[in-house]
Amino acid sequence: MSSLQKIRLLGSSFSLKVDEDPEYFQKIINTIEKKISSLESTMSEKDPLRIALLSCILLTDDLLKEQDKKKQGLSPEVADEVEQMTLEIINLIDKSFIE
Repeated sequence: MSSLQKIRLLGSSFSLKVDEDPEYFQKIINTIEKKISSLESTMSEKDPLRIALLSCILLTDDLLKEQDKKKQGLSPEVADEVEQMTLEIINLIDKSFIE
């Protein structure tokens, strides 16, 4: 069943007719808001279009990385742990070359 959802992002307000559960849709909006907020805190430029485009790129990157993890047959938690361990090993190797 469709519902009309009001959205306010980057100073723009609009309504969307969505087929998703309102709570699920709000979760989507919250995720977008978190990404925007993160970018705004690190960027000196405050152009809403640039922030929106960068948010889109970063969220798509997150999505594709999660899809790749699933293709490898690893749970996201295990894949994150493997990535962390790999980075620690790389750091140890780098330190051994520096000393």
